[in-house]
Amino acid sequence: MAETVDFVELAGKAYPAGSSINLEYADQLYAELYKLPEWHFLMTPESIRSRHPSVQVIDGKGWLLVFTDADLLRKYAEQNKNLDAEGNALFISMAPDKALQFLQQYEKSPIGGVRFNEGANHGWFSPVRNLFIFPDYLKKKGLL
Repeated sequence: MAETVDFVELAGKAYPAGSSINLEYADQLYAELYKLPEWHFLMTPESIRSRHPSVQVIDGKGWLLVFTDADLLRKYAEQNKNLDAEGNALFISMAPDKALQFLQQYEKSPIGGVRFNEGANHGWFSPVRNLFIFPDYLKKKGLL
């Protein structure tokens, strides 16, 4: 069985507080992100009806929230009272390649981008356009 990646720990190493980005860990973080079987997009009852992931306003900008595992998403949804009437966390899951196809509609939108594992000790964010660049970059480095 493959070793499970601790994305929270890896993000903390890639983006240490009060320091500049650690490129080696950041490359590893994104390589592991693209190797996941699924990305989990936070939904709300309203976003389910509109068939688009929820855009959350954080620091005055709109963001799509994506989680590397459903447990982190559930924890965020519970802490932020972002649940349906039955108390369920709502999300849609997509393989990374399908997620990139889906995200194309947001590439030129005014949203800030995608925040990964929001609410965890170490989450991170990316402009949407960068998510399309990273796979080729990581392939050239032999990480994908």
